[in-house]
Amino acid sequence: MDSNALYAALPDLSARIMRTTLADDCKVNWDSFCRSSNIRPVRLDDQASELLAQEEMLLQQGFADCTADMPNIWFDVGLRYRSIKYGALGLAMMTARTLGDALAIACRYQSLTYSLIRYRFEQSDNGACALIGSWDAHLPRLHDFTHHRDLGAIRTLITDLMGGELPLERITMASPPPANWADLRRHFPCPVEFNADRTQWLFLPGSAGRALPLADGELHLLYNSRCATALGRANADNSIRDRLAARLSRSDGPFLSAGDAARQFALSERTLHRRLAEEGTRFSTMVDEARYARARELLLDRRMTVEKIAFAVGFAEPSSFSRAFKRWSGMGVLEYRRSPVTQARRRPGL
Repeated sequence: MDSNALYAALPDLSARIMRTTLADDCKVNWDSFCRSSNIRPVRLDDQASELLAQEEMLLQQGFADCTADMPNIWFDVGLRYRSIKYGALGLAMMTARTLGDALAIACRYQSLTYSLIRYRFEQSDNGACALIGSWDAHLPRLHDFTHHRDLGAIRTLITDLMGGELPLERITMASPPPANWADLRRHFPCPVEFNADRTQWLFLPGSAGRALPLADGELHLLYNSRCATALGRANADNSIRDRLAARLSRSDGPFLSAGDAARQFALSERTLHRRLAEEGTRFSTMVDEARYARARELLLDRRMTVEKIAFAVGFAEPSSFSRAFKRWSGMGVLEYRRSPVTQARRRPGL
């Protein structure tokens, strides 16, 4: 998951795993968790769907914070990331010709995965290969969570690809070990070194050319093409303006400050303002637009008083909200609420 490709569409596998873990191990309600993490509640119905990478990143931040006093579960969570559930990417990897091909695909389309560690694929003449990781350093509070979860998730990925085999020579992790590593050690047939200079998954000689049991040329072309399309769509929609608009529209809590937004996009506040200016807007203008959009939605609900709506969109006084709404819409709050357009949009029961 590339933190700069916030429009990449990811299967909701990760969110479902986190929801189940929170309910079973932490006794935390999913909607309450989403609200406390300052994101719009993510609906996970019976039918699988997709989330933006931006939403996934916020869920991971909230999950890591919620489970900070029980980090032993992070590795166990990773073990549940089965390859088949990654959607087109999982199927593209599983139908590749060889293990080396599958790992190269995983790195090529990493924006469609859930990890903040950036991996690159390397292969030597003797058929040995490696995944070399580098950390997306602007999210330090997710460092140990990501490394421990990836330790479980990549193990599951290799097992799925190879039909149960783990042709590993050595693993190094740029993180401390999980507290319960003595119990987890049985999952690996090779040495695992912690607190290393960098994260690496090193495979035995000849592993890169090992044929995969589900290799299928036609299916591989199909799913590889779908991955390329999804990644291209994400990159095309990746302006700072669009990314900020999506972030503001998905927050039910207080709106971001310019400093908070800059940190989320790994920019300085000055650079954020400059980039927005280049794209024809200002931060204050975008917050105003988001406040206006949220106010219009809340005004559809007749159970919401003007005072409550004022507080919900960030005004300390209803009078200040009323003046702002008049400036935005050209009409008063109550006038807008009674207008035919608003009446037509109102949902039954609201």
